[in-house]
Parts: sequence; structure tokens; C-alpha cells
Amino acid sequence: MQRKKIIFLFSLFIFAQQLFAQHTNYPLSKSFMQMQYNNFILDNTHTAFKPIISSFLIKKPTEDQTIDIDLLEKWYLRKLFNEHFFVVENEEYNFIVSPIVNFAIGREFQEDKSTFTNTRGFLVQGDIGKRLSFESSFLENQSSFPNYLNDFINQNNVVPGQGFKRDFKDGFDYAMASGYVSLRLSKFFYLQFGHGKHFIGEGYRSLLLSDASFNYPYLRLQTNIGSVQYVNLYTEFQDIKSQLEGSWYETGFAKKYMSSHHLSININDKLNLGIYEAIIWKTNHAPGNSGFDINYLNPTVFLRPIEYSMNSPDNVLAGFLGKYQFTVNSSFYAQLILDEFSLNEIRKNENWWGNKYGYQLGFKSNNIFKIQGLSLCLEHNLVRPYTYAHSNPLQNYAHYSQPLAHPLGANFSENLAILNYQQNRLFLRFQTTTAKFGGKIVSDPTSYGNDLYMSTNDRPGDFDISMYQGEENNLEYMQFNVGYIINLKTNLKFELGVVNRQNNSNTESINTKYYFFGLVTDLYNRYYDF
Repeated sequence: MQRKKIIFLFSLFIFAQQLFAQHTNYPLSKSFMQMQYNNFILDNTHTAFKPIISSFLIKKPTEDQTIDIDLLEKWYLRKLFNEHFFVVENEEYNFIVSPIVNFAIGREFQEDKSTFTNTRGFLVQGDIGKRLSFESSFLENQSSFPNYLNDFINQNNVVPGQGFKRDFKDGFDYAMASGYVSLRLSKFFYLQFGHGKHFIGEGYRSLLLSDASFNYPYLRLQTNIGSVQYVNLYTEFQDIKSQLEGSWYETGFAKKYMSSHHLSININDKLNLGIYEAIIWKTNHAPGNSGFDINYLNPTVFLRPIEYSMNSPDNVLAGFLGKYQFTVNSSFYAQLILDEFSLNEIRKNENWWGNKYGYQLGFKSNNIFKIQGLSLCLEHNLVRPYTYAHSNPLQNYAHYSQPLAHPLGANFSENLAILNYQQNRLFLRFQTTTAKFGGKIVSDPTSYGNDLYMSTNDRPGDFDISMYQGEENNLEYMQFNVGYIINLKTNLKFELGVVNRQNNSNTESINTKYYFFGLVTDLYNRYYDF
């Protein structure tokens, strides 16, 4: 028994040393994270701000999940099932190269049309010395989507989370590039500069910052001291709806900036609490000045007092989140987002429009019923009308025609359940989502609080602002996936999926039933469930 313990501790030390120089980001893909959950020791690891830097994840000394030990003698089978395509490793540097693909075909029955996705790309990742890591990826895509996604893309000129659309035959052509350089400045500080996405929270959705929108340039400064993690995130967003004067191809898209802080504290081995603060600004509002406002670059100051002291009309949001890990595999989590809020108006119970807030309640469990590989997530989200929006749409909490938090924007409530099961490389996934939201009314310029790109000045009034005002929509979404993971390193999988979506409003009903099957490198989340 003592010998086994020594071997375990020695193996743990070796893994920790190997990961010490790896400051690349762990993939945001929820399916990849779910697949790897049982392979890591997460004690005192902060998991709310994602992507997590790999050097904070201690890998358990478990056996390699190979197909067959005999296959290891054949290099091309190792590359297919267990390794990256190209690997270079030595004492001073290492890097990997792997292809990224998504070849899928399907059928959408409502309009009796074929759907397809043709994605080709690559991933390059590496470490130089013990302090510097980097990653670069590129995806070129052509796709034909089901009816409701086609409508969204044509209205917003963007494929959800994946870039500006160009017409291609009966579908769209789009591309996405990502990359960053990550530097370990010292024992406590990490610096990362790149172009990508982030996610804050423990659940499936985030009401604070989600990876549902498109990539953006960012600077991330992360501080880890004991049980405290503090992340400063500076970003530049683009607005392709509220364009600058003139043609966008002559002037470029309108730009805005965000400065945000996320403080995470592990109170004990079960409870984690976090605070989030973000400010969106378009320009420096002082007379005679324009451009980047350096007041918001201070990494330690509270943004709201600074914004108030400058009499600034910028958009400020505050958030709170927490997780309680009541067993090794199960936890409750919650979020609260505050855009504007008045306790006096809440007490008056007159539904003042400025009480803009939202909340999330969730439960998730891995290996439920003591079944290895079976996980469950239950989640409820609600966001009041006009949350994230602004009197000037150029300063809304959105990027590239999509909300930066929940895909439905605001003025909605949602319930979802997700069941995952994985046995070796075989996986099953079932998701059901119901949502209610109040959308725009055709030919009515009034903003009812769902569309973040409409000015809050166009609201119907100051009081009696109720949930689901406007065109009430009732959404039901179900999806079932079954597949086989071919490569454990890149999450290359073959999968078959079936989707049933129905959205009913007072004026129309959009029904969607489709199936698809394909080969996909699943390292990025694609949110089509809205």
C-alpha cells in the first residue's frame, strides 16, 4: 500500500513538471472538457474563468486510453487514434500540428433541403522554454444551414459565433482565425495577448461573458495568489450593425472597447465566490479627446466610481457568481448580472424599466448514480428587458451582431437539461431546452428589450415594463447525438445528430426538424440551440 502511494506521488510530480511549461489554453469545447473531467485533479483550481491555462490542471496518473496496445507499433494508427498529427519535443521547446475538419451532411425536412458543412483548418500549438507558449488556428468553412439558422444569418450577416457571411451557392462561406501568445511572467502572474473568446461561469450558458459570439482581440492579465485568482481582460469589439458613416468596406466596422475584472476566491474546498465588473465604451468623452480611454486601463480600480466621476455615459455591468461543490462530483452554481438597479424601485413594485438584471441557477453532476461517464446539467436562466442594452447601441454589451452573454439577448427565461454519457470512446448526448422571450413586433420601431441593438430610448415607457413584452415567443428545442471519439487529443469524432426545434409566436410558427452526420474536430463550441 505504501509502495503504491509512493508511485502515485512520484507520478503526480512527474506530470506536474511536464505541465509546468505548458501555458497554452485548455480548449473551450464543452464536450472536450466533459470527456477529460475524470483525468484531472481540480483541488484549488479556479474553473469559472475559461479558457483555463493548462499549467493549472494537474493530470492524474491514469492509464492511456489506447484502442489496442498492438496498434501502437504502427505510427499511422497512433496518429489517427491517440496522438497529434505532427509532434516535436525536446528540452528547450515543443510544438504540435494537427488538422481541423468538419465534414457533415444532413437533411432539413420543413423546406426539404440538404444541409452540409465543409470545414478545413489547422491547429498549431507549442511551448518555448518554461515561460512562453503559443497557439494558432484557422478554419475555412462553407455551409448550408437549416431554415431558422438561415434566417438568423441573413438578418445579421454573421454565422453564429463563427464570422462574417458571404453567399456561397445555396449556403454561406465564412472563416475564423484564432491565436495567442501566453507568457508566465512570474510565479503569480500570467500575460496573454491574442484573438479568441472567453467564458465566465460554471454552467452551459453564461450571463456574464460567453463564447457564443465571434472572436475578438484581447489582452489577459491573470494573477494567482493562494486561493485567489484575479483576471483583467481588455478587449476590442466590432459593431457590424450600427456601422460608421459611409460604406463599411471603406471605413471598416465601428469599434468599441471593454475593460473587465474578474475576482475569484476559494473560500474553502467546497465554496467558490466571484465578482465580475465590465465597462463598454466607444470613445473618450472629454471635450477635444477621442480614442482609447486610459482611465479604464487601471487593473486594480473599481470601474463604476471612475465612470461616475467622469460623468460618463458608458455602459457598466456588475456580476456575481458562485459554486458550491457539495460532493466530489456534484455542485450547485449561480450567477447574477446587474446592468442598472434601484432597490427603491423594486420596493415600489412598478416594474421600472431601469431595473435591468438577470440570474442563473444550476446544478451539475458527473458520474451520477455512481455510473462512470454519466453526467447531468440542469439550468435556469432569466434576464429582464433592456439588460445589456444602451441608449447608444454602439455601447451595448454585444459584438459582431451577437450578444456577449446569452444568445437570446434579454427579456427571456430559459430552462435546459443536458444528459451526457461516455463509455470509453462511445458517447451519447441529449439536450432539451424550453424558452420564452419577447421579441420585436413587425413594423414597430419600439424597443421591447430583447434586441440589444435597439436604443433603450425607444422603449414604450418608464414603468409597467413586464417580462416577455412585445411579440411573445415560445421556443422548444431538443437534440440527440450519438458518436464515437476517434482521436483523444483533438476530440476528432464521428457523430450522428437529430434536432427538433419549434418556435411559436402570435404571428408565425417556425418548425425545424433535421438530422446530420459527419466527422468533426470538436475543439470549439457552436451554439445553434436558440
